[in-house]
Amino acid sequence: MRRLAVAAVLLLVASGCGSQRERYCSALKTDQKQLSQILSTSDPGGLITGLPTLKALGAKAPDELTDEWQTFLNAVEGLRDALDAAGVKPSQYRDGLPASVTGAKKQAVVDAADTLASDGVVDAANGIETQARDVCKLDLGL
Repeated sequence: MRRLAVAAVLLLVASGCGSQRERYCSALKTDQKQLSQILSTSDPGGLITGLPTLKALGAKAPDELTDEWQTFLNAVEGLRDALDAAGVKPSQYRDGLPASVTGAKKQAVVDAADTLASDGVVDAANGIETQARDVCKLDLGL
């Protein structure tokens, strides 16, 4: 009887993970065109502009991707916050910071951009991409 109960619990957990993955893959497929536009732009502000879509996808991610999405989103939000504090619109950052941004505000933007390009964030993005490719059969282009 105990084995049957354990098997039932394991089956419920496994099927819950499957449906969570299915919902996530479905969301990725639904938002794939918009996501491709967000990720393919040469404008560094593209990620910031697309942050609502990215956050919605991150919220739907299966448990095994929660850390990766949080790392990636925190880095994008960090750049957004640094640009906001410097009074710079994401679109103004395309060719570098305006000359009027100096000192601590400039350093904060540089640090946030460095964080976004760091190994940890790149690894997180790679994990998101790998799961999308292997499980959802989608190429996100991260």
